[in-house]
Amino acid sequence: MKILKGSFVILILCMLSLPLFQKELSLVNEKRLNGFFRLQSEPELEFLTWDRWFSSEFQETISNQVEDHIGLRNTFFRIHNEYDYRLFGVTHAKGFIRGEEGYLFEEDYIREYTGEFFIGKETIDYKLKKLKDVQQQFQKEGIGFLLVFEPGKASFHPEYIPEIYHPEKRSISNYDYITKRSKELDIPMMNLNEYFLLMKDTSRFPLFPKYGMHWSIYGATLVLDTLKQHIEKVCQTPLPEIRIPEIRVSDSLIWTDKDIGDMLNLIFPLPEVTMAYPKIEFDTTNFTRNLSVLVVADSYYINLINDYTGNLFEDEEYWYYNSKLYPDIIDDQEPVYVDKNNLKEKFREFDIILLMVSEINLHCGFWNFPDEAYQAYFPEHSDPIWYPFENRIRNEPEWFRFMVKKAKENHTTLENIIRKDAKYLYKTENR
Repeated sequence: MKILKGSFVILILCMLSLPLFQKELSLVNEKRLNGFFRLQSEPELEFLTWDRWFSSEFQETISNQVEDHIGLRNTFFRIHNEYDYRLFGVTHAKGFIRGEEGYLFEEDYIREYTGEFFIGKETIDYKLKKLKDVQQQFQKEGIGFLLVFEPGKASFHPEYIPEIYHPEKRSISNYDYITKRSKELDIPMMNLNEYFLLMKDTSRFPLFPKYGMHWSIYGATLVLDTLKQHIEKVCQTPLPEIRIPEIRVSDSLIWTDKDIGDMLNLIFPLPEVTMAYPKIEFDTTNFTRNLSVLVVADSYYINLINDYTGNLFEDEEYWYYNSKLYPDIIDDQEPVYVDKNNLKEKFREFDIILLMVSEINLHCGFWNFPDEAYQAYFPEHSDPIWYPFENRIRNEPEWFRFMVKKAKENHTTLENIIRKDAKYLYKTENR
């Protein structure tokens, strides 16, 4: 019995020592975690001072640093995620949830779809009227313009939204009102959300992946051809013909077809699904690329620019969220921000401007593109003094979600609560 007890104690001590051995000797080649993590720096004894010790700053900081660099951290993290996901359906990828039949969603898609993120008719009208005036200025200068509504996974697959979000009780959404008013204002537009819904029951392959947040790679190739046709119509310029000689079907998912699934950081793979991967060819016979294109868009466009659009356009700029210049968009790699000095002259460098936005980002007001472009063409115009604060609130995710919660608690509209707080912030900063 003593030998058994001793062996058990030794086993426990060995297990407790494993993280230390892993940290010092790297016994196991651990798989990296997916997603966005900002780890603390390695612990340093020089951080210890009397003041930090007695204020508890040293203990708290060292504790976090040790936790971020402990041996087998990634493995323990995955075991914890695996346990919660398989038994309770809980995901530990912030902002992502598991829907019905194992479909994964970014939660904000659902909140946009149900109308929870609706920013108000007055706010939307103000943005769209500016956008219409800007489009007319573009037209006078021979610059094409196209407002493109990218599809959203929640509106495409409402049947897989968890009951807790009550999708059957949805109210007016930003998508509902913006598309309606854009038609009424005769803003040149392309509604890919409608396009996807029309193909939902007839498409040979999935247009949205089960484990991804963006359109499927197969869906992106269909979009490419449709977008090409619209650009040809607007610019009266032929572009290369697109051919799909081969479609490979595989259960080995790649890239954005599994981007949410990767961020779950599980031990074992998710149930297999098959997706389609077309081979694209461009027929450039008797064709000379001569279009210069500016694309102001969210991350959906990455699927197109990485592999395809370089074959269509002579020159292309991609303003990621109307802020960063692609491909230098990653925070820890010193992103390059768009130079917006003399925007009028900048716009004149392009034959066509595409403003592309997905369902999840409609509450952002096109990332202030209508406001900035309008100011460039009509510098005498003045917005309400609190308006810049409204824009900041709508474009900072955590702040905006807090406003959504605050509007519910105060039994008022999101538009009213944002305006009220914007006015308060203006007064606070201009005392």
